[in-house]
Amino acid sequence: MIKLVFTILLLITSVSLYAQKRFIMKADSLVSAFYFNSGFDTNYVSRPEKRFMAALHPDFSSIGIMINKNDNRANFYTNLSNKSGIYATYRGYGFGYSIKPNRGRKNDKEFNFRFFCRRFGIETDFCRANSFSAEIYNNDTLVTLQRGDIDFGMKMFSVYYVFNNKKFSFPAAFDKSYTQIHSCGSVLLGSSYTAAKMQTEKGDFNITSRSVGFGAGYGYNYVTKKRFLFHASVIPTFVLWEKNQLETSSQRHRMKYKVTDLCIWGRAAASYNFKRIFVGTDYVLYSTILGDYNEVSTSFVRNITRFFAGFWF
Repeated sequence: MIKLVFTILLLITSVSLYAQKRFIMKADSLVSAFYFNSGFDTNYVSRPEKRFMAALHPDFSSIGIMINKNDNRANFYTNLSNKSGIYATYRGYGFGYSIKPNRGRKNDKEFNFRFFCRRFGIETDFCRANSFSAEIYNNDTLVTLQRGDIDFGMKMFSVYYVFNNKKFSFPAAFDKSYTQIHSCGSVLLGSSYTAAKMQTEKGDFNITSRSVGFGAGYGYNYVTKKRFLFHASVIPTFVLWEKNQLETSSQRHRMKYKVTDLCIWGRAAASYNFKRIFVGTDYVLYSTILGDYNEVSTSFVRNITRFFAGFWF
């Protein structure tokens, strides 16, 4: 009786394992069919043949802010923030995780997310910074604020669309889920939303800013015969709506909207592909120019630099 039960359980387990294997193979074939047949021009763009990709990537970022009111100005800047992360994909679908090696009150916290497809891409950036220091020039008098005296929070969201998406690949430069075979460029549409708030510990200096922009730009992938890829793109977005306010202990200033208010997304990358290994770096710049210099104006710069090394298997 025991042998019979054992035999039945063994048969059920074998059938179950066989069914699971068939299901996995079927799912893999469906994903692979979509992976290799996503509408791109194979003379210009290809997909890596290996199923999996894994990469290590240390990131470095910083923020700079300049505020002007007539002849008075204030400069704010953070420490260089660094993270270490890993990124892995299966047939172009992936996830990543980053950690900061340093902790503490004056160390900044941030979360970055990128999602690139053939036609469009999304980038988000959530940042909380306590490492700001400041130099404030008021009527030829210099006032300094030490690191840790300023609290800053920011949310940024951007989306872009690639017109020439059959021949030009954004992911080829940034997440390596595509490979650019021949040089090509494309006109890009882009839209962005930004919300930021800065205040001192004493609450005597507060800045709030929100804006929505829309614009168009251009991107280009240059490929050499020796498998080097160089990418450059810029998308200027004109501000369609904004709400910016500077508040001190004595007065409040609301920055007026101007047609020339501008947000700029700039990106650059360089990488080299071996047969199964790739190395490279990429850079993202977000910059805004808002307000009237004769009244109240602000300039904002956000830099993110990433180095990466990975392999397909």
